Amino acid sequence: MLKIDIQSTPPIAALICSGRLVLGIETETLRCLATSRPEKHLLLDLSRLHVIDAAGLGLLVELHRWTQEHSARLTIAKRSVRAHRLISLTGLNCVLDLSDVPAESATAGESGEWRTMTA
Repeated sequence: MLKIDIQSTPPIAALICSGRLVLGIETETLRCLATSRPEKHLLLDLSRLHVIDAAGLGLLVELHRWTQEHSARLTIAKRSVRAHRLISLTGLNCVLDLSDVPAESATAGESGEWRTMTA
């Protein structure tokens, strides 16, 4: 199961992912939520993921390309040990915009909208 907490403080939307980012409803849920956001900067916090597979990694690349095509920005704010290892092993650390700033910090101090979605 994938749980996504969303904090929106335009122009930034932080999507904090917990659980599994795997082929199926989990990747589809994140794809739909990320591509439907009106903000021009998406921050994905993957620090609470305990499982990620090839479909999850593929989705990160897809979202990276999608944001480029839509004049937006995607930042992977934090990564779990497993996500960090897989991103590094596949060489995606050279492609994706990685940061160690927690998503909550990037939108802290401003009033924003919080939502939780579960897949």
